[in-house]
Amino acid sequence: MNFFTYHMPPFLTVMGFFYILVAAPFIINLLLSGYWRGVFSQLILNCKEHIRLILAVIALVIGFIIWLDLPLTVWVIEIDKSIHCYTFWDFICSCGEGGFVAGLIFSVMMLATYFKRNYLAGVCKISFMSTVYGGLANAVLKFIFNRQRPSIGLDQWHFFAFFRSDGGHVNDLLYAYNSMPSGHTISTVAAIVPFLYAYKNKALRVGLLTYPVLVGIARIYTVNHWLSDVTVASLFGFLIGLSVYQKNEWRLKHG
Repeated sequence: MNFFTYHMPPFLTVMGFFYILVAAPFIINLLLSGYWRGVFSQLILNCKEHIRLILAVIALVIGFIIWLDLPLTVWVIEIDKSIHCYTFWDFICSCGEGGFVAGLIFSVMMLATYFKRNYLAGVCKISFMSTVYGGLANAVLKFIFNRQRPSIGLDQWHFFAFFRSDGGHVNDLLYAYNSMPSGHTISTVAAIVPFLYAYKNKALRVGLLTYPVLVGIARIYTVNHWLSDVTVASLFGFLIGLSVYQKNEWRLKHG
């Protein structure tokens, strides 16, 4: 046997495995506590209550697809040739990954629990579940819209690609034809909404809002998404975060 053909697993992989082991009891407790219950029905109610907002965003998105998506993307491609800041915005994209957002919130939740900051821990639990629901909604919507990413082709009207048999291999569903909505944006927006409702500090709110705004800009700048993708994601992220918060707000009041 040639022992030199075997390698130790990457350090971060090992640490990630141990992190999951440590986090498992918290996740199980979170699920057993029922933070996920009733969210879908609350989401339906919020869609009805905010129907004017939804219609306004739909009109805005249609306008973006017609007049702004393509010109903005072409402008971004051209401007990066002179300012060369793709690496910075790509780093911001990494900070908006669903796994990173959920992991960050979960880590804060565990620390808050350890230091007996029960209110913060409770908000983090709600935020974490919002991120999970955001990820699920994102997966479903991407499969429905099946939109081509601008990095694959500069055709903002290219929807339902896979179902039209021009999407290629089924693996294309994992990136090339799953542009709408922006998963990074929907995750970050869903994550911060519970904090925006739970905390009234203006400086904190501005800081929190800066996060998804930067992520949305980064997704457009790196040509991973159209402006309309980010807009749709922001709407769904808001509705999901609000729904999860409303169903679990009582937990914060009762400790």
